[in-house]
Amino acid sequence: MRQRLAKQEAERTAPVVRTAANTSAELAAMPSDAEMMEMISEAAYYRAEKRGFQPGLEAEDWEQAEAEVRARLQAMRGRP
Repeated sequence: MRQRLAKQEAERTAPVVRTAANTSAELAAMPSDAEMMEMISEAAYYRAEKRGFQPGLEAEDWEQAEAEVRARLQAMRGRP
């Protein structure tokens, strides 16, 4: 049991070895700037729609949408 826990701990804390294939795959999975703006714009629209399109909260909608999209992308990449 101790050996298994020690092995799991070593695997968990081992540095990640990045290869060219890993980096290329990550870059391919990342949305372009235009795609990112589209994702944020869509999320902001749905936030505004949910609150009845009340004026004056557009900047807040955008900021929250941006944070939401970035969090989703990080989660998809397996990063906290």
